[in-house]
Amino acid sequence: MPTTVVSALVEALPHVQAWAGRTVVIKYGGAAMTSPELAAAVTQDLVLLRAIDVKVVLVHGGGNAVSEMGRKLGIEPRFIDGLRVTDEQTMRVAQMVQVGGISRDIVADIGRRGGRAISLSGHDGGGWLRATPRRHRSRESGNEVDLGRVGDMTSVDARLIRGVLKARLIPVVAPVAVDDSMASLNVNADAVATAVASALSADKLIFLTDVDGIRGPGGAIRSEVSASELRGWIADGTVSGGMIPKAEACLAAVDAGVRLVTVADGRVMHAPLVELLTDKGVGTMVVADAP
Repeated sequence: MPTTVVSALVEALPHVQAWAGRTVVIKYGGAAMTSPELAAAVTQDLVLLRAIDVKVVLVHGGGNAVSEMGRKLGIEPRFIDGLRVTDEQTMRVAQMVQVGGISRDIVADIGRRGGRAISLSGHDGGGWLRATPRRHRSRESGNEVDLGRVGDMTSVDARLIRGVLKARLIPVVAPVAVDDSMASLNVNADAVATAVASALSADKLIFLTDVDGIRGPGGAIRSEVSASELRGWIADGTVSGGMIPKAEACLAAVDAGVRLVTVADGRVMHAPLVELLTDKGVGTMVVADAP
C-alpha cells in the first residue's frame, strides 16, 4: 500500500474516533450538486461516514433545477430581492423536482453505493417541518409584497428524524415545509439545515458552497473564526455582498446551539471527508464564543 495512503489513514484515525456517534448535518447545493463527479463524491462520503457511525443528515437545495423544470412547463421564474416568487403552480413544480426528483435520486445513489437512506419532506410524520408564510418588504419600494408559498421555518419535530438515524439510515431532506393546514411552503435550504441541526443538537453543520471560505481583514481565507469576530466583520464591511447571507446562516446556527459550523468549498472533491477526517479541513469553521 502506498505510503501516502497509509499516512492518510493514520491521520484520519483520531478524527474517526472523535466523530463516531456524533450528529452532522450537511447542506448540499451549488457546484457539489450540479457536477456529476462532485455529486458522486458526496454520496460516497455519506455512505462512508455512516459506516464509521457518524449520524449524518443531508439537506439539499435545488433552485436551479426548479427554474429549469418550470421553464420547460412554460412557467418563467420570478424573483424579488433574490427570493423566488412561489405561486401554486411553482410550488407544485418545486415539490415535483425536489421531493419527487432530487431526493429520490440521492437516495438511489446512496443505495447503489451500499448505503441506506430515506427521503423526507415537511409532509412526512404529520408535518415534522413547520413554517409560516413569509412577510417581505421590497428593498426598492418598502412596500409589503406577496411571495406566495415562500416560508420561514417555525419548528422541527425531531422525533421522526431521530428514529431514522437510530435505524442507521441517512435522512435526505428536501426544503419543503408545511403550514398549520399541511399546505406546502418553499423554504430556503440553508434555513432548513439550520433548523434541523438545532433541533437535533447537532455537533456540526456543514454548508457546502461555491466559495473557498470566509475572508477576514486583508482578504485571506480564515480557517476558523469566532461568532463575535464574524459579527464584527459583517458590521465593518469585511464580509460583504453574497457572503453576508452565508455568514448570517452560520451565526444563526451557532445562536441556535450548533457547536461548530463550517462554510466548506463544495468544489473540492470529497469536501465532507476532508472537513471531518483530516487535520486541515476545508473552508472556514465558525465556532461559538467561549462562555
